[in-house]
Amino acid sequence: MKYFVYQYKTNMKVGRSLAGIKNKDILKCIGVKVQGARRNKNYTQEFVAEKVDRSIDTIRGIENGRIVGSMATLINICNVLGVTLDYVFYDLLKEKDEILDKELYNILINCTPDKQKLIYNI
Repeated sequence: MKYFVYQYKTNMKVGRSLAGIKNKDILKCIGVKVQGARRNKNYTQEFVAEKVDRSIDTIRGIENGRIVGSMATLINICNVLGVTLDYVFYDLLKEKDEILDKELYNILINCTPDKQKLIYNI
């Protein structure tokens, strides 16, 4: 287990990719999504920073793709902005069409036949 943790940390520090995704792409994706969600809510960076008890520099760094902060910080930011973690990371997923298909299937399977017919006709 120590080796795995060491390898993981080493890869993260030197910017190597894990499963084909580069760290800078992850940071950029998070930043773009957080900034977009914040602007859609017409929130300032100062407002979000205050709500999640972090500095404005932290929020600015996340939005600019320089840092990610902790997972707790990211979750708190998502809660303040009213978005989910899957919204933030969705563009990084390779199999997103399959995920969407599965989600739609799960929704449809729980609908009554009448509702399924209505959805189909839309």
